[in-house]
Order: sequence, then structure tokens, then C-alpha cells
Amino acid sequence: MKKIKKAGFTLVELLIVIALIAILSVAVLATINPIEQANKARDARVQNDAAEVMNAYERYYANSQQYPWMMFQDLTPLTVESAVLYDSEQVGFGICYGDIATAVSTDQFTTCDPAAVTQGLLIDADELKSSFVGKDEFSTTLDAAAENGLWLYKATGSGGSIYVCYIPKAKSNRQQIDKLYCLSNTAFTRVANGVTGCATPLATGWGVPDLTGATSQFMCVPE
Repeated sequence: MKKIKKAGFTLVELLIVIALIAILSVAVLATINPIEQANKARDARVQNDAAEVMNAYERYYANSQQYPWMMFQDLTPLTVESAVLYDSEQVGFGICYGDIATAVSTDQFTTCDPAAVTQGLLIDADELKSSFVGKDEFSTTLDAAAENGLWLYKATGSGGSIYVCYIPKAKSNRQQIDKLYCLSNTAFTRVANGVTGCATPLATGWGVPDLTGATSQFMCVPE
């Protein structure tokens, strides 16, 4: 009987196929850039959360005729005219109290205690879900290296606009100069306007603003 010769691939053919698959995989990854796509998805999620917070401020004001930070009567009581700048770990932001029993007669800049965090005024008033406390961008320990957290800025005046800002991670978002804001306690304007002291995109300037006038770049809601 004749032996049936089985068809198959030689070692050389297999190596060629594997090499071609590897080349195609590298090309696809270079085109898709999974890290950039993940950062874009993260930025979109944080922007949606920032929009929810901003809308929650307006609903809170419509119901009580004051903003959450106006409940914290420090040495200088805040009014609807006051300009404010808070980050998401401060009680004035409205997400958390920390170990503070009441908002009255308390410094609005107090940092929430991570070990004893409780929900803030926006959640107490049912303007936001309690799950917001556990989100990365509402961390009670801001991490400049991780670039997490949200920042609230309100301009002076009863009609002063409210902005909720975040540090974008996607490279493509950091290049959109017309959508970036330069933010500190003394300045809030678009980077595209040529702000003195605000670093250029993709260089320095991606970090946390402070109360000494240091500036940083953010994307904000509304744009």
C-alpha cells in the first residue's frame, strides 16, 4: 500500500508567519495606542462627572438660595458674590465632610479626613449619589503625580460662572489649547489667550494650583 504523505508547514514557513503576525501586531498597536485610548476614556468619564457636579451646584442653589461653600462661615463669611477655588478633598467642594460634625462655623478649606470621611452637602441634599465619594477624581488624598482630583472655580459676582476642572491625561486633549484653562487663585482664563505664567501644553504646568498664585492647566466644564 502506498503511504499517504501528510501536508504540513516547515519550520521556516512557521517562523515567517510568526514574524509577519508580530509585525502586523506592532503596526496595529502603534496606530491604536492603547494607553492613549485608555486616557481618552478616562478624560471623558471625568468630564461627565465634572458636569454632574456643576449641575448639582446649580440645583443646590435653586433649592436653598446658597452654594454649599456658603454654609462654612469662616472669619470672612462667604456670599454669592464671593470668588472661590476649592479642590475635591476640601469640605467646601461639597463632596465630603471628613470627621467634621457640622458645616456651620467651620473653615471651608479644611481637608477631609480619609479615615473618617462622611458625605458632604451635595450628597446630603440628594443632588449627587453617595457613590461619588468613592470615585478616583473625588479622592480625599489628592496626588499630583497621579493627576487626580477635581477643582472648583467660581468667579466674583452673583452671576459669576462656575467651572469644575480636571487635569487631562490624554496627549490629544493636552494639545487642544483652545479648550485648556490656566487656573490659580489669581487667574482663570484660556491658555490660548497667552496667559503669563501658564506653561505651554506638553511641557510643564500639569499639576495642582495653589493659593500662592502658581498656575496650572486644566480642562473645565463648561468648555
